[in-house]
Amino acid sequence: MLEIYARIGRVLYTLRVLLLIGVAASAGFFIAATLEKGTGAQETRLLLPLLACLWSLFMAVFAYGFSGTIPVVDPATGWRRRLLARIQRALWHTLAIAVTGLGLAILVFTLRATTMMLGGLGSE
Repeated sequence: MLEIYARIGRVLYTLRVLLLIGVAASAGFFIAATLEKGTGAQETRLLLPLLACLWSLFMAVFAYGFSGTIPVVDPATGWRRRLLARIQRALWHTLAIAVTGLGLAILVFTLRATTMMLGGLGSE
């Protein structure tokens, strides 16, 4: 699992500037849409920039979190280095579980928001 996440993280790390620009742009669009004066019932318009910001931020966290090298436990090294490598691997696994949970939460939010946006199209 860590190897797959590390490969994806390295690919996304090459796109980190675009991801950060996407976070900034979508956050700006969200703020602009929030501050815009208009009629009521436009809350669904706020969902698209919010979703774009969440996905861009998620991919940026993924890129920065998994772009490094995975520590390897080498039996030929001393016990301190092995212990340090095991602790680092445990932290990588914890990060992988947290990022997976965050991705699933964003996916559920995206599905619900899409349902709300599509439901709002029929009422206009």
